Amino acid sequence: MTPSPPDSAPGDSSRPRHGPLRYLAGALSSGLFAVLSWLVAERLVVHFTLHPPHYSKPVAQSIAVGLKTILVGTSFLAVFSFSLIAVGLSLLLVRSLLPSAGR
Repeated sequence: MTPSPPDSAPGDSSRPRHGPLRYLAGALSSGLFAVLSWLVAERLVVHFTLHPPHYSKPVAQSIAVGLKTILVGTSFLAVFSFSLIAVGLSLLLVRSLLPSAGR
Protein backbone atom coordinates (compact mmCIF):
# COMPACT_ATOMS: atom_id res chain seq x y z
CA MET A 1 0.00 0.00 0.00
CA THR A 2 1.21 3.46 -0.84
CA PRO A 3 0.58 6.15 1.73
CA SER A 4 -1.47 9.16 0.73
CA PRO A 5 0.12 12.61 0.76
CA PRO A 6 0.12 14.18 4.24
CA ASP A 7 -1.94 17.24 3.22
CA SER A 8 -4.99 15.28 2.01
CA ALA A 9 -7.35 13.24 4.11
CA PRO A 10 -8.07 9.63 3.16
CA GLY A 11 -10.99 9.37 0.77
CA ASP A 12 -10.80 13.02 -0.33
CA SER A 13 -8.93 12.33 -3.58
CA SER A 14 -12.10 11.64 -5.59
CA ARG A 15 -14.12 14.58 -4.26
CA PRO A 16 -13.69 17.78 -6.25
CA ARG A 17 -13.16 20.95 -4.29
CA HIS A 18 -16.05 23.38 -4.49
CA GLY A 19 -15.01 26.77 -5.74
CA PRO A 20 -16.51 30.21 -6.20
CA LEU A 21 -17.83 29.39 -9.66
CA ARG A 22 -19.97 26.56 -8.29
CA TYR A 23 -21.28 28.81 -5.52
CA LEU A 24 -22.14 31.51 -8.05
CA ALA A 25 -23.91 29.08 -10.38
CA GLY A 26 -25.86 27.57 -7.48
CA ALA A 27 -26.84 30.97 -6.07
CA LEU A 28 -28.00 32.22 -9.48
CA SER A 29 -29.99 29.09 -10.28
CA SER A 30 -31.58 29.00 -6.84
CA GLY A 31 -32.41 32.70 -7.13
CA LEU A 32 -34.04 32.03 -10.50
CA PHE A 33 -36.11 29.22 -9.00
CA ALA A 34 -37.09 31.55 -6.13
CA VAL A 35 -38.34 34.16 -8.60
CA LEU A 36 -40.24 31.56 -10.60
CA SER A 37 -41.76 30.16 -7.41
CA TRP A 38 -42.76 33.68 -6.37
CA LEU A 39 -44.52 34.23 -9.70
CA VAL A 40 -46.40 30.93 -9.34
CA ALA A 41 -47.35 31.73 -5.73
CA GLU A 42 -48.55 35.18 -6.73
CA ARG A 43 -50.69 33.78 -9.54
CA LEU A 44 -52.18 31.18 -7.19
CA VAL A 45 -53.11 33.82 -4.63
CA VAL A 46 -54.68 36.06 -7.29
CA HIS A 47 -56.57 33.14 -8.81
CA PHE A 48 -57.97 31.91 -5.50
CA THR A 49 -58.83 35.49 -4.48
CA LEU A 50 -60.80 36.12 -7.66
CA HIS A 51 -62.34 32.62 -7.80
CA PRO A 52 -63.12 31.44 -4.27
CA PRO A 53 -64.56 27.94 -4.04
CA HIS A 54 -68.37 27.86 -3.58
CA TYR A 55 -69.88 24.46 -2.91
CA SER A 56 -73.26 23.65 -1.43
CA LYS A 57 -71.99 20.68 0.57
CA PRO A 58 -69.90 21.50 3.65
CA VAL A 59 -67.57 18.54 3.06
CA ALA A 60 -66.80 19.67 -0.49
CA GLN A 61 -66.25 23.25 0.70
CA SER A 62 -63.90 22.03 3.42
CA ILE A 63 -61.90 19.92 0.97
CA ALA A 64 -61.64 22.82 -1.49
CA VAL A 65 -60.43 25.23 1.19
CA GLY A 66 -57.93 22.66 2.45
CA LEU A 67 -56.57 22.05 -1.04
CA LYS A 68 -56.29 25.80 -1.63
CA THR A 69 -54.37 26.18 1.63
CA ILE A 70 -52.00 23.35 0.75
CA LEU A 71 -51.30 24.74 -2.74
CA VAL A 72 -50.67 28.30 -1.58
CA GLY A 73 -48.62 27.18 1.44
CA THR A 74 -46.46 24.85 -0.62
CA SER A 75 -45.77 27.52 -3.21
CA PHE A 76 -44.64 30.00 -0.55
CA LEU A 77 -42.56 27.29 1.12
CA ALA A 78 -40.75 26.83 -2.20
CA VAL A 79 -40.14 30.59 -2.39
CA PHE A 80 -38.69 30.62 1.11
CA SER A 81 -36.54 27.53 0.56
CA PHE A 82 -35.03 28.66 -2.73
CA SER A 83 -34.43 32.16 -1.36
CA LEU A 84 -32.69 30.83 1.72
CA ILE A 85 -30.49 28.56 -0.39
CA ALA A 86 -29.61 31.47 -2.70
CA VAL A 87 -28.63 33.66 0.25
CA GLY A 88 -26.55 30.89 1.81
CA LEU A 89 -24.69 30.16 -1.42
CA SER A 90 -24.11 33.89 -1.95
CA LEU A 91 -22.56 34.11 1.51
CA LEU A 92 -20.37 31.10 0.72
CA LEU A 93 -19.31 32.81 -2.49
CA VAL A 94 -18.27 35.94 -0.61
CA ARG A 95 -16.49 33.84 2.01
CA SER A 96 -14.60 31.88 -0.63
CA LEU A 97 -13.43 35.08 -2.33
CA LEU A 98 -12.13 36.70 0.85
CA PRO A 99 -8.56 35.94 1.82
CA SER A 100 -8.36 33.93 5.03
CA ALA A 101 -5.52 33.94 7.52
CA GLY A 102 -5.88 30.29 8.50
CA ARG A 103 -5.47 28.67 5.07
